[in-house]
Order: sequence, then structure tokens, then C-alpha cells
Amino acid sequence: MTAAEFVTAIRAITPNESEFSMMPEGFAQIYLGELHIGDKKGHHITDPNDAVIDLINNYDVSKLTIMIFSFVKSDDLRETDRFIYFGWREAFPLAILKETGEIVEIDWADDERIMSYIATDQQSYLDLLFALQENNLSTLFSKTQKWDMEHLVNIAGDSKYQPHLMDLLS
Repeated sequence: MTAAEFVTAIRAITPNESEFSMMPEGFAQIYLGELHIGDKKGHHITDPNDAVIDLINNYDVSKLTIMIFSFVKSDDLRETDRFIYFGWREAFPLAILKETGEIVEIDWADDERIMSYIATDQQSYLDLLFALQENNLSTLFSKTQKWDMEHLVNIAGDSKYQPHLMDLLS
């Protein structure tokens, strides 16, 4: 999924505030605030394979939180010899492993240690975030998950990414 496709897809599935009428007061505002993706003026040309970098550079995703995943502001993108740091999984940094293009979770205490492998590439990561948000909404409103583990593993890339997903869905 490209950055533009991701933004369009998330906006399309974001519920209206009225759909939260059975939820506690204030819940809708918090939930919808975490799904906010703002537009930025201008456009930075980015390689089509760099979907996450494109998303951060061309949209305001500073408030976007899907489950426990969030993004840094474009000014906070950080690059080392091995990684491009772009977001967070709770307190753990997320990065693109330059050698393979994979999305990885980094140890917060050792910025060279990979804790887990999340997705095979940037496009798969955005696909995965979208599927996780679909699951989240489905669980919220109908108490059932839209996608099973096998489908999410296929989106992430292959069975290498299953341990991370099992941790998320348990």
C-alpha cells in the first residue's frame, strides 16, 4: 500500500462520532483523535518503495496511533548506518533495516539490537497497520476480529513475522 492509499483507506474506515453513542462520554473524541491524519502543504517526492517515509514527509501523522504503533514527525526521522528510525511500538523504536528494507522493533536500551521483525517492507507495514485497524474497529463494534492470524501473517510478509503478531493479538 502506498502512503496515499493508506491515508485514503484509514479515512474511509474511520467511523463518525455518532457511531460511538453506546460508548462512554469522551471516548469517541479520544479514539478519533488518534486516527487523525492531517494534510501538509507541498509535496516531497519520495521513491514509491518508501511508503512509510512518504507518509511521514507528506502527511501529518504525528497524532496517528494504530493499536500501539505511532509515527515520528518528519523533522524527527533519524538515520544511522543500519536503520532509519520512523516511529514507535509503545516505548520501543521502530526502524527500517536498510540492509533488507524490513520493518523492525529496536531495543530502547540498545539502539543496535533488533527485538522483533514486524513486516517485510514499508508497503507491507502500511497494509498491516490498516488490517490491524480494521480488526480493532471490528472488535470494538461487533466483538469479532475481521482478520485471522494467517491473513495478518501473509500481509506482514511470511511466518518470520508471526511471533510479533501473536504478541499483538494475544
